[in-house]
Amino acid sequence: MSGRLWTILRRDLARLLLGGRGGALLPVLFFLAVAMLYPFAVGPDAPLLARTGGGVIWVAALLAAVLPLDRLVEPDIEQGFFDQCALRGIAEEAVIAVRVIAHWLSFGPPLMLAAIPAAALLGIDASSLRTVELGLLAGTPGLAALGVVIASVTSGLRGGAALAGLLAIPL
Repeated sequence: MSGRLWTILRRDLARLLLGGRGGALLPVLFFLAVAMLYPFAVGPDAPLLARTGGGVIWVAALLAAVLPLDRLVEPDIEQGFFDQCALRGIAEEAVIAVRVIAHWLSFGPPLMLAAIPAAALLGIDASSLRTVELGLLAGTPGLAALGVVIASVTSGLRGGAALAGLLAIPL
């Protein structure tokens, strides 16, 4: 990766992790809130919670991945960032690939760490937790790529954040 792309990656990570509106903390807190509220919806049946816990963690991860979509691409389009990259000879595909990496680094590993207390709340055993963690490790990069694509499609639209959620949830 060239020096320019490293600079873009550092910029994107700083904006996603330390930016306003909760940064990286908001998706993690939302993820944990879904895991905490699910037992109230289902009831105190421990075997049922343990059986369905992996799916709940995945649904919570998908919902948490939708939260930062409105600030992934739109601010850069408004500020002319992509135009500046094109003028400097940086391929748009490379910039978007770096954006996918930054988006994953800002929400994937924190969600994987948050899955441990979520699994404890849902009564998931250690072997199932290992399977869920490996699944999150394999699947969250896909969620990040899907999120960047959806954010790109809905940027500049009025109500784009709501449309992004409607596009991401069925997928």
